[in-house]
Amino acid sequence: MARASLAVLALFAPSIQAGKTQQVSNWGDNPSKLPAMLVYTPDKLAANPAIVLALHPCGGSGSQYMQMTGLNTYADKLGFIVLYPTSNPEGGMNCWDCFSTKSLTHNGGGDSQSLVGQVTWALKTYPTSDPTKVFAVGGSSGAMVANVLAATYPDVFNAAASYSGVPAGCWAGATMSTPMSTDQTCPHGQKAERFTAQQWGDLARGCDPGYNGTQRTRMMIVHGTADTAVVISLLRAQLSQWSNVLGLTWSKNVTDDPIKGWKKIVYGDGSKLVGYEVQNGPHIPPFQGESVMKFFGLM
Repeated sequence: MARASLAVLALFAPSIQAGKTQQVSNWGDNPSKLPAMLVYTPDKLAANPAIVLALHPCGGSGSQYMQMTGLNTYADKLGFIVLYPTSNPEGGMNCWDCFSTKSLTHNGGGDSQSLVGQVTWALKTYPTSDPTKVFAVGGSSGAMVANVLAATYPDVFNAAASYSGVPAGCWAGATMSTPMSTDQTCPHGQKAERFTAQQWGDLARGCDPGYNGTQRTRMMIVHGTADTAVVISLLRAQLSQWSNVLGLTWSKNVTDDPIKGWKKIVYGDGSKLVGYEVQNGPHIPPFQGESVMKFFGLM
């Protein structure tokens, strides 16, 4: 019996979180009045820890995305800090603002500015954290706003991972960026068919027109071929946008990477832009944490 109990403990040991989760409401700059975020800090921080902003899908919350991704397990192993924000209700669902001029503009007063306010709070609260290692990861609506953050704050985010997202600016002109919107030309692919790579790139650059720095956010983009909520053509649209912004061209495809049924689409040397086409994959394919951590440069 003792051996059996020890075996059970060993089996579940990797999922036992030793860190601390706290709720933070007053982080400072919050023009869109986002509700409280959750902050996870492992017991042992790295000497100069990274900060990962984890962005939930529509209808979700920070706590829901925490459970969905298992990011805290990686934080425990690698010593980084995770921020789990929660969006405001939009059209009856918790979804991120990816449509308004406020959110699609650097310091425009929308969700993007409030999310960067959370990052700024974390950098000040944990003074040894590394401002060059700030990352965003999200699913669906969270992936959409990850693209928005990469466009509006290229000076803040080193890299972002988008699971079932859309290009930055895709929702522009709609009245909301949710499944309840009367304008579904973005997630259903009609805009993807009309826009060229140059036009997508111009939309991203236009989110922060005053930016003249050399660093641009690196992008990892994941999409399932069976996704009916955000169709597969949005994978190509995102890759078109960011290859244009980053000045990269396609170099190769790799089959069954990182797992069977996933096709890795490599641009340049793969350090700045990669896509993953998941054969028969659903909306928000299963989170591949190790691949995300390796792309971010944390593993």
